[in-house]
Parts: sequence; C-alpha cells; structure tokens
Amino acid sequence: MDEYNDKQNNNNSGEAPRGEYHYAPPRQTPPQPNAQNRYCQPQNQQYYRPTNNQSTGTYYTPGNMYQQPVNPMPKPPKKPKNKSLKVVIVVAIVVVVVSIFGMAAAIGGNIDSNSKDNSSQSSQESTDKGDAIISDKGNDVATEDENGNLTVAGVVKKSIDSCVLISVYSNQTAYDYFYSFGSGQSSNSSEPTLSGEGSGVIMSESNGTTYIMTAAHVIADASEFKVTTNDGKTYDAKMVGYDSQTDIGVLSISATGLKVAEFADSSNIVVGEQVVVIGCPGGSKFMNSVTTGIVSALDRPVSSSIGYNNECIQTDAAINPGNSGGALFNMKGQVIGINSSKIASTDYEGMGFSVPSNTAVKTANSLKKNGYVAGRAKLGIKYNNITNASNASAILAALEQEGYKDAQGAMIIGEIDEDSDLKNKDVREYDMIVAVNGKTMTSTDVLTNVLSKSSPGDTVILTIARIENNRIKTFEVKCKLIESKG
Repeated sequence: MDEYNDKQNNNNSGEAPRGEYHYAPPRQTPPQPNAQNRYCQPQNQQYYRPTNNQSTGTYYTPGNMYQQPVNPMPKPPKKPKNKSLKVVIVVAIVVVVVSIFGMAAAIGGNIDSNSKDNSSQSSQESTDKGDAIISDKGNDVATEDENGNLTVAGVVKKSIDSCVLISVYSNQTAYDYFYSFGSGQSSNSSEPTLSGEGSGVIMSESNGTTYIMTAAHVIADASEFKVTTNDGKTYDAKMVGYDSQTDIGVLSISATGLKVAEFADSSNIVVGEQVVVIGCPGGSKFMNSVTTGIVSALDRPVSSSIGYNNECIQTDAAINPGNSGGALFNMKGQVIGINSSKIASTDYEGMGFSVPSNTAVKTANSLKKNGYVAGRAKLGIKYNNITNASNASAILAALEQEGYKDAQGAMIIGEIDEDSDLKNKDVREYDMIVAVNGKTMTSTDVLTNVLSKSSPGDTVILTIARIENNRIKTFEVKCKLIESKG
C-alpha cells in the first residue's frame, strides 16, 4: 500500500494505475460481481477508480486490489450555462453605450452645422450628390504684392470713392405744336433735360465746398449739373470754369468729408508702367467701371476742340464714351492723368489719351481761383480757317507762289479785340496770318503751339497776307501778346 500510495501521489497525468499495482495472482480470474466468493469484499466496501477511456475501472480494498472491466455509471451532465443570455446582455450593453455616444455626436454635429451658413450646407449636399462644390477658402484678394506695392484691387480700394459720375442738363427747344408743326417758336419755360454724362474726380475741399475735376467738353455746353458719388448720393453742382485748350473743367458741390484724390507728378511717369482707369463708360449704367493697362507713350500731340495740341499720355487701358473727365491712376493709387479722348476707328484700337496731371492740376487750380487760366497768352482776334473760304484753292495756290507752301492753317482775321496789340497795327479785317515767327501755317497748331509756350507780354512776329487788286502781298507785324481770360 505504501508503494501504491507513492505511485498514486506521483501520478500527475490522471492515468489509471497499471498492472504492477495488482497483487492478485497473474492468471487468477477475478470474481464476478454478486458471485459467492469468500475472497470478494462486500460491494459497499469496494472503491472504484475509473480509467481515462471510461470503459474499465478498478475495484480495490485496503488489503487487496484487482482490475475488472465495468460499465461505470456516467456522471450526471453538468447543467449547461445559459450562454445565450450572457450574449444578449453583452449585446444590449454595447447597444446602449453606442447609442449614448451616437446621440452625443449627433447633438454636437447639429450644433456645429447650425454654426455654418447655408452655402456650406449646400456645398455638403452637392458633395453627397457628386456635384461640383464652391470652396469658402482662398476668397481673399491681395491688395498689395510681396514688395508692398498696390495691386489693381488695391488701387481701386484706395481710390474709387474719389471717382464720381457727372450728369449734365441742357435747355431743349420746345415747339408749340406736335412734331414741330406750328409756329416754330421756342418756349422758354421748358425744363432742362439730361443731355449727357461723363466722369470726374474729387480734387479738393475748401470752406464747406468740394471741387470736382473733369473734362471741359463734358460740361461746356450744359446749364445744370449733378454729381453722384460712389456711395450713390447725388448733389447739385455749379460751374466753376473750363478751359477748352487743355480740355479741363471744374465743378463745385456743397459737401464735406468726401474722399479727395491724391495727385502724382506726371513728369515721373515711365513708359510701360501699369495704370488703372476708373470712370463711367456709358454713363450711370456702368458707373465707376475699372479697366487696366500700361502707359503706351508720353507727350503725344493731340488736338483739342479749339485746335491746340496737348501733349498727352497714351494708354492702352480701355477708355470709352463716358470715361472722359475720369482719372488715370498709377499703382500707388495716385492720379497721373485726366482721360480726355480716344481714337476710335477701324485703323486704331486701344489708344486712349489723358491730360497729364501736372497740366490738369495747374489748369484746375487757376480755374478755381480766377474762373479762367491765368497767365495764358493770346493775340486777341477772332478768325476763320482759310479752308472755309469759297476760293480757298486759288488763295492757297497764290500763297505757294509767294513761298508759303501748304498753308492750309492760314487764319482769316474776322474781328480784332479792343485790347489786342493788333488794333494799333496795320492789320484789318480779311487779312490772313500765313506764318508765325517765320514758320508757315501748315495747320492752326503752328500758332496755338507758340501761344501755349508764351506768356502775356511776349512778342511774336506774324506774317500777314493781304489781297489787293487781285494780287497777294505779304508783310510782317510784331504783336505783343495779351492775357487770355477764357
């Protein structure tokens, strides 16, 4: 038994004891259960140990052991655990947790979505549908470049409030009867009607009055004026003065606190530099439209409405009817010119012209102070061009024989002012000025250019041609220039 107990204690494998543990004789037949055998212990005294395969067992008594195949009673099956219930409980817990987090996320999502505008929601819907979306990023437009210079958008932001629309009104002839059928007499009671629109720029403010610079031809023939600022406010305006030679005019309005433009020295302009035009092409319909281009050339001679040549800035920035009187800006947002005219034909495209700011400011300041351009010289006459004469061809042929070829700019004197120096000279009506300072009058610009560079009190030499006895004779006259007052 001690050996058995030792073996039993050292058997950790769970296997049944082998034959070496049996003490019965090797060939002795084991007694059958319930047989009459004095060697068999009562059943209730037996001990049973099952083997691994559950098909045999071992009965043993304290004094003797033997192995006998038996059909052991199977162990009662263990009560199965309710795994389904556990799974259901776990799943329920998971569902509850997920639901709680889902509700929190939904609430947070709703709060976040409510903080966005409708455009963001539309963009999300478009994304869901696979459509193109509009991004809310990158919409900021630079007003300066990396060097601190203004961009076109920067020039506009700085300067557009200085730009205005000018509306001009004129008295129209009214007839007594329908479509002019009647007496044909005009009515003086007719109200001024809108006759044109142009552009302007706010030049200065003084003593509760704001002054508007524009083009002379915009305001020259009007009787009433209105100025509309960039914020849409409209003011009644008064004529200060205009100068047809430079095509610069000035209006005034009773207003303060408006954005006054900054003017640059036009002598510093460089060909090729970028410029911006702000004006009203087509009038109020396209008020304060913006175009851009470059300076194409400088000192371009452009004739004014009275024959004077102005040295203008040429630009390829779009200038259309209604832009006249508007500003030409450099990339610092400074006015460098006043837009005056455009060559528009099949032969020329993209050629606009502006009066340089130095000329425009000098003229406008003089108009504001005096009502005319002080210090400007003139002869003091009224004249007609020779090309308007009925016998112009014969006269020009005769002048050519006298040595004055191509004298199409010769002036026929019509009237001499009382304060003109020619009043005291041997000059009369119908005499012709055919040369100035020895230069033939190939165009009226020859005289006007001389006058534009002269001052009152200066003396010029005029060549006079007179027809007597069907012959032309010429002679020279010295004339002291007088001041022009408009």
